[in-house]
Amino acid sequence: MVTLEPNAAVAALQEQIEAVYQATSESVVNIVVTTLTYDFFMNAVPQEGTGSGFVYDADGHIVTNYHVIEDGDIFNVTLPNQKERKARLVGKEPNKDIAVLQIEGERAGLFPVRAGSSKDLQVGQKVIAIGNPFGFDHTVTTGIVSAVGRSILGAGGVTIRDMIQTDASINPGNSGGPLLNSAGELIGMNTMIISPS
Repeated sequence: MVTLEPNAAVAALQEQIEAVYQATSESVVNIVVTTLTYDFFMNAVPQEGTGSGFVYDADGHIVTNYHVIEDGDIFNVTLPNQKERKARLVGKEPNKDIAVLQIEGERAGLFPVRAGSSKDLQVGQKVIAIGNPFGFDHTVTTGIVSAVGRSILGAGGVTIRDMIQTDASINPGNSGGPLLNSAGELIGMNTMIISPS
């Protein structure tokens, strides 16, 4: 049996990704959105959807995509320690696909994500995405900046400009999670996947 020694550059990259995950995973939350519809007899029929979000500050503000919460009536945020908190919608910008929730109750032990800048991003730069795709919490994927300054048609047919395109895997449930640079700083938010299927 042959034992392969990892290339020093590959080992360093792996350590860097692990360090970013360890430093940031406590900032990523799961959001369960409950929409109340009513049957013929006016009985409430709850329907649930999920998405990701991240802790923005110690006051309990959670940033996510507007499309994650847009039809919701009840919002529950599951923190990394598995404690669940009710939240209320405190801000939204549908045309930019951004929403802000604020958790209610105890706010001790929150870990806000470190803010970075997307101003000087370069094509080819390493990026890391964390989210809750398919209900699997705290999934990390990596990729590169494929392009910057993209314009995409968003909610209501409004064009969202200056978006970051990445080849990091983004799947349903990743929406609202943070896109990070190799220093673990927030540079964007995972919003959508464009696929022929």
